[in-house]
Amino acid sequence: MLAPAMPLLTLIAANVIMSLASMLQASVGIGLALLAVPLLVLLDPRLVPGPMLLAGSVLALVSAYRERHAMDTKSFGLALIGLAIGTVCGAIAFRALRSAPLDKVFAILVLLAVGLSMSGLCSRPTRSAFFAGGSATGVMGTMVGIHGPPIALVLQHAQPEQARAMLGAFFFVAYVGSVVALAVFGLFGVLQLQLAAYLLPGVVTGLCVAPLLTGCVNPTRLRVAILIISASSAVVLLLR
Repeated sequence: MLAPAMPLLTLIAANVIMSLASMLQASVGIGLALLAVPLLVLLDPRLVPGPMLLAGSVLALVSAYRERHAMDTKSFGLALIGLAIGTVCGAIAFRALRSAPLDKVFAILVLLAVGLSMSGLCSRPTRSAFFAGGSATGVMGTMVGIHGPPIALVLQHAQPEQARAMLGAFFFVAYVGSVVALAVFGLFGVLQLQLAAYLLPGVVTGLCVAPLLTGCVNPTRLRVAILIISASSAVVLLLR
């Protein structure tokens, strides 16, 4: 089943969103899902989670490759085990909720992700923390496309290079794994593949522009702005 022709303005707006979100993610390590998911759902709910995740996997792969020298492979392996379990659970839950108003489900999970990001919770990067963070990431990421908050809490006190390397590699595996899980449960097919292709120009544009921003933005202020935009978009989804 091919996607019906997307209105030109919707296509342009979706790529602007992906471009900005990818640019922020590649330059300061945050922004892709938290910024893109609620805005894309407002445009066209079909763009989330599968199409956004598949398009975003290109960004995650490039980010991981750039910082590959700083990887902690032992901790990464534990997080992946948790991720695999959480991804399957998330796909089952997403399938069970297909008859529910998905825009409301997305909104609630976006607000949960924002709450986690703002919680100030501290987690030491222990083996159990990596496993738990990976599991929670798999559930939330597969259901709504936002993988960052749970695993970011585990890595918040890591060295910047290590955090970027771990998050980039983790997000790539997580995004692709979520797409595979959705496909297994009949939630990702040709339609979603075509929609993902619609979003790729925005991802590539963001990757090309990102190096110009590195060192020119305040990560703390930018993080607050992204969380405000995400929360506001989620509230609009709940109320409309």
